[in-house]
Amino acid sequence: MNERRKFFRFNTALDAEYRTLTLNPIFGKALAKDLSKEGVRFGLKESVPPGSPVEMTLNIPGDNLPVFATGKIAWADGLEAGIKWTKISHQDRLRVLEYAYKEWLKSFKRIPL
Repeated sequence: MNERRKFFRFNTALDAEYRTLTLNPIFGKALAKDLSKEGVRFGLKESVPPGSPVEMTLNIPGDNLPVFATGKIAWADGLEAGIKWTKISHQDRLRVLEYAYKEWLKSFKRIPL
């Protein structure tokens, strides 16, 4: 299988809330994983078809301000979906990536040499 990803994925999880922007919205809380510059992976409570627009709120631990973003379902596999961000402020994207990077660096401190 060829790797199609353009950007590194950080295996960091964030609490999130989501809502599809569809006629009959699906909403819930999820764990956002695999953070990257262009998007995130969610575990959803219902299957959502690719192309569906979604708005989300991500909560960064230790940060009082949530991150607000919108995106589209890029792929879906059962109750897992990849969301490509279509609207997120530059500042919010930096906050998410900075947190994910710091968590990623911590994982190296746990590896015995």
